[in-house]
Amino acid sequence: MRFLFVGGGTGGHLTPAIGLAEGLEARGHETLFLLSGRDVEQSYVADGRACKSLAFESSRWPRPLALMGAGMRARKHARRFRPDAVIALGGAASAASLLIPHAPLVLLEGNFVVGRSVKWMAIFSALILTMFEPTAKQLKRAVVMGPVTRKDLAKQDAATARAQFGLDPQRKTILVMGGSQGAKDLNQLAQSLLPKLEKSNWQMLAICGAGKGKELEAVGSPNLVLLDHCSEMGAAYSAADFALTRGGASTVGELWLHGLPAAVLPYPWHKDRQQEHNTRALEPGLLCLHGTDPNAHLEAILDCIRNDSQRQSMRESLTTMRPPDGQGNGVAQLEEIAALKH
Repeated sequence: MRFLFVGGGTGGHLTPAIGLAEGLEARGHETLFLLSGRDVEQSYVADGRACKSLAFESSRWPRPLALMGAGMRARKHARRFRPDAVIALGGAASAASLLIPHAPLVLLEGNFVVGRSVKWMAIFSALILTMFEPTAKQLKRAVVMGPVTRKDLAKQDAATARAQFGLDPQRKTILVMGGSQGAKDLNQLAQSLLPKLEKSNWQMLAICGAGKGKELEAVGSPNLVLLDHCSEMGAAYSAADFALTRGGASTVGELWLHGLPAAVLPYPWHKDRQQEHNTRALEPGLLCLHGTDPNAHLEAILDCIRNDSQRQSMRESLTTMRPPDGQGNGVAQLEEIAALKH
């Protein structure tokens, strides 16, 4: 069978979709991605994955006209590919999937709070796959899939992963990351945290974003490995005993899959507080930090670092709450929907 993935724009949209595509391909199915046209998408499909651009984000036309153009391109590619099911990834460009006829439409929703595109496309869908159970209860024709990620993010041996980054294989490690663009408040918090690690058995792997790690670099700590970006996130998660992150859907899903306890500082300016809700859905496995002053959370993070039993309890909570085999759940649902076409 053939499965057409439409939309994208961020890692939160693409990571679970690529995980599903890998599962489908392992069972002998064909996949094709029609992406929005953002540059960041190329880092996710650099493995030679079959994909085309809808040229939505690069269009100079007003958004409604750009979306119509994307829809016409989607129809053209769909006529050639002849999909048995169309999967909309979320984001504005995924609306182009509505112009593809003769194939059931499946929506992906990774956030706890239902996004705008999923809300208004839901009436046209045959199925909605969600990461969180309460999200599915808000929607008709929705099924809980659980967290899904790419195979290159699979768990690895911790000591080997640490050595890969030049870290001490035997020391406990905190992973700091604010997404592909970095996050200034997280970097500031890491800068305040780093001197506290000097007399401990901890070290820090910080992924700061291009040009955003100067303050951390100036600390000059031997306990720090600093990266602008990281293409080996499976190793980064595996190297860590604790994390300090944002609360985007893909990040939260990856923490969940790795059973990695974390302090999460949600992006504070989002209208519906998506990242806060994503984080709170996994409490007490994740610690949700409030407010816009990052240093106000320093002691709470240090408590987690110092308390082995607390981190173990957080890890067990994440493992207990996780649905088994999110990829398998999603693939089975997609195969069932696609079979209805025949």
